[in-house]
Amino acid sequence: MSFSRNFLKAKFTITGEEKMNRLVQFVGQAGPNQGNAQQGIKSSTVVFAIKYKGGVVVAGDRRTGGGYDIISDTSVKVFKLTPFSCIACAGYCNVISFIEENMSTVCNVFLGSYGQELSTDGQAHFLKTLLESWWFFFVRNWHWTPGLPILATYDVQLDRPRIIAFDYDGYFYEPPFFAGTGCGFDSIKGLVIDRWKSDISEEEAINLAVRAQIHSGAGSLGVSDSRIVLPTIALIDKSGFRWVGEGIIRGHRDELIKGMEGVTCLIS
Repeated sequence: MSFSRNFLKAKFTITGEEKMNRLVQFVGQAGPNQGNAQQGIKSSTVVFAIKYKGGVVVAGDRRTGGGYDIISDTSVKVFKLTPFSCIACAGYCNVISFIEENMSTVCNVFLGSYGQELSTDGQAHFLKTLLESWWFFFVRNWHWTPGLPILATYDVQLDRPRIIAFDYDGYFYEPPFFAGTGCGFDSIKGLVIDRWKSDISEEEAINLAVRAQIHSGAGSLGVSDSRIVLPTIALIDKSGFRWVGEGIIRGHRDELIKGMEGVTCLIS
């Protein structure tokens, strides 16, 4: 079930038409005349991927909302595509659902037709074509800074982890070790670049991912905060895609927030 349908089903007991009306209102698709109540409020939601020695860690916060209107604290923004790949998305729910559903479909159809997984480059090129169809939407709404997807894989043909980042027009590139999206991404760039090292271990990469999520949430005025709601984290290496358990994430988070001020209780 798609991202938007998941939280709509979980959070609202109203008609389908009213669900869509609320989705448009909350997520910011109502147009530039929607009012000034949310102007200037920055929700530091963020998804990102970091390479480590032998693999890549992918992380995403759990909140969906518009300004201070919270729709869900259980949203999952990391989506497994194949046994060795995933996408992570932040931004408009309809764009996320469109990308998730079409990427899942093409990967499944390719596997059924050819008996093998769609390659990393094949996934990147198809995702490029999906983003091209939203180009005018992004241009019209540029001032709302909609997020974009990132693609993370372990390329079994090249025997190495890969991260693919995308621009609004579908242009994509492969950064050396780190990429992300969402309006909180700028706030974590320096932290990750400063702490990353070429031989970083899996455990160290998970710790860095949790630290970056905390850092992003701390500046979001309470809109998205991984000190309170655990982020979603996954790993991809030569063994394939796997989720990082909540107990491991919580352990890293609790260790990192020791001595921090401003959070008096943890509810996740």
